[in-house]
Amino acid sequence: MTSRDEKGTNSSEKLDQHQASDISPAGSKDDDMGNPGVLQQSQAMALPLPSNTSNTISNQPPSAIPLSPETSSIVPLSRQQLKQKMKAKMTIDEIRRKMEKILKSGKYKMKVGRLIFWDFGGQYVYYTTHQTFMTYRALFLVVFDGSKGLHEQVSDVLCFPGQHMTPTPAVFLQHWVNCILTYCKAVYTGIPKILFVATHKDKVPKEDIEKRRTELYSGVEELFKDHEGRGHLIIDHKIFVNATDKTDPEINVLKKAITDLTFQHPCWGESMPNASVPLELEIANLVAKGKQVLLLREVEELNSISKVSVLSNKELRDFLQFHHSLGKLVYFDTPQLRGHVIISPLLLVEVMRSFVTDIAFWPKKGLIRNTFERMSGSGIIQRKDLYLIWEQKHFNKISPYKEFIFDMLIHLDILSEQRRYDVTTGSRLPVENFFVPCMLTQRNDTRFMTHECTPEKAISLAFVFKGTIIPPALPNRLISACLSMWTVKTYEGKQLLFSGFIGLSFDKAHDIVVCVEGNKIFLYIVHETSNGLIVPDIATGIKECMYTTLERISEFYKSTVKATSISQKLPFHIEYACSRLECHITEEAAQTTDEWICNKHKIVHTKDKWNIWNQDQEKEQCEEDCPGLTEDALIQVPSDIELQRFSSRFDETTIRELAIHLGMALQEWDDLKSNNPRCVQIVKYRILVKWREKCSGTFKNMWNALTKMELTIHMLCQVSYFFFNFRFLKEYLNVNVKNHVFSICINLHVETGHCCYKPRQLVFLDIKYQ
Repeated sequence: MTSRDEKGTNSSEKLDQHQASDISPAGSKDDDMGNPGVLQQSQAMALPLPSNTSNTISNQPPSAIPLSPETSSIVPLSRQQLKQKMKAKMTIDEIRRKMEKILKSGKYKMKVGRLIFWDFGGQYVYYTTHQTFMTYRALFLVVFDGSKGLHEQVSDVLCFPGQHMTPTPAVFLQHWVNCILTYCKAVYTGIPKILFVATHKDKVPKEDIEKRRTELYSGVEELFKDHEGRGHLIIDHKIFVNATDKTDPEINVLKKAITDLTFQHPCWGESMPNASVPLELEIANLVAKGKQVLLLREVEELNSISKVSVLSNKELRDFLQFHHSLGKLVYFDTPQLRGHVIISPLLLVEVMRSFVTDIAFWPKKGLIRNTFERMSGSGIIQRKDLYLIWEQKHFNKISPYKEFIFDMLIHLDILSEQRRYDVTTGSRLPVENFFVPCMLTQRNDTRFMTHECTPEKAISLAFVFKGTIIPPALPNRLISACLSMWTVKTYEGKQLLFSGFIGLSFDKAHDIVVCVEGNKIFLYIVHETSNGLIVPDIATGIKECMYTTLERISEFYKSTVKATSISQKLPFHIEYACSRLECHITEEAAQTTDEWICNKHKIVHTKDKWNIWNQDQEKEQCEEDCPGLTEDALIQVPSDIELQRFSSRFDETTIRELAIHLGMALQEWDDLKSNNPRCVQIVKYRILVKWREKCSGTFKNMWNALTKMELTIHMLCQVSYFFFNFRFLKEYLNVNVKNHVFSICINLHVETGHCCYKPRQLVFLDIKYQ
């Protein structure tokens, strides 16, 4: 990037050309581009400040990497010699004063080529942490083993979390491309670029290298020929290197490709205001001294001491967010996290490797070893366990900021809260367990899907994403959300919580299954005896809840993957399963087609087949003499699904006013809206959830607020309908015949649009069939 004043500068103020090429990156004997089995931290040589301070202060930052492979004619001094020479010339205060003088003159110009290299770990446990470091400002190298066929099974390697396909190089290439394009916000067309690099050329006979090169890249081209992100991919370079030989000519080809693509990046050479330079230098100085985290007020103090320019509050926030996008610091402008700034992003590497790590790096024994074993088996960790890990000597830099770091891990979906509520008061209980989805690697080895989730007992739909493979963080975050709403089902002595799979208990008769396969997230609702007894309102409510959750997750990750015509804003659409749970029809086609014959089984499905997922809200009207909810119903605490259904029936203004009547502050609404600027549905839903947690809210409170606002109280009858009925109903749902009759009886009332039963009516219905 280039920082300059608007008028430009004369040639005497430019950096000496040799200063940009004195030092070249130093390769390590342990570097191996083709070995994904070792997590390495890529480092570059640091280029210290030059001693020449005549008219221009060179602000070459640490880890600046020259882009030219050419060798300078100037013999470079050693790092220590340069450091001593600089000390003899100037103190830090003198440098600051000279810098201030030049900035005030308006003739400051900085030309620095700064490239930061991140080497992402190849083990599957790291795959849900990568989104933390991905940015559209980067050039991505996707490195794969060219000695193997693209569809050859990779031995001794598990596929990435949430997937159940055979691990092959092709699968992993698709995974990486989809991850990058999902996590990197779309700012420029075709950006970021993804360059493919084949390695292990040394394992291919010399006479077969060109043939192998052609086969590899023809296969890659075929793999992505119809991919919606094809414009991001650089395939025609056909790079095939021997990473164990630094004299391999194709290493220089790779260097040139990186250099050319870097210069072509829209962010290269963009102007930056000189006003931010003093603060940037102050922060760089602290990083050089070993400081890693600052409180926001400390950053504000650094800004205020500048004698050249003091950034306004807005400019300071812009500065932090911009440098966050560059990867030079980490700052999240959310209520829980905005009080801290990580000025050395390498701290995040330490945080991740402290507990998201491969078994090869676990302690050999002791309490921490036990923690890792429990976490690998159940995916669960407690706050005290993580704090214990951070008390180790090599992680002591994390410990002073453990609360902030812990909240940040939740924000990034590395950890997920297992929320629980008091069944009587509805108050949120203290969170004890946290889900670490990327550490849960065991596959579903139970008989539940073959013996219980059958076509006779279950119905299904799929959330289908663009691309071939869903980035792991998306389904992992969905599973985490499910854990906060429902209880994990235990089947044959095992909890149904596995990599990419979760089984949940809704009530005594209904179970929920969420399963990830390829680019689809399957949702199953399973009845204990027959899918004909599944209550439509339950199916509709669960579908709406899942849809809203995925909508929120997809919004969090600014996807560049284009959505289908069904949803212009979301990277997924819904497909309904046939009666045998295998064939699928899109929701759009299902709603417009009177009859559909599935391809595999040739079964005719009428349009009414899908009504179970779309209970018509217009039919959920009260009778003319309906008195509203009973006192027994009014004292109940609304569930997540009920709050979601309620919020979806009102516009933004109405929900905001309702929240204020319920006792919420306008600032709480504004905070939620600032965190979800593009999704008002989430804001409406979350403000009601926050109210319930804060005030132990009941339907009675909502009744009173609606009455004050002169809105119909019968909306509560509609949104609390299935919840209220089945709170009592589930006590009677067993496997005997009398309750089957009872279930069918209630089902008929649901489908004919009757209002809520009173408790004694429900009991009376049951008595009639005893």
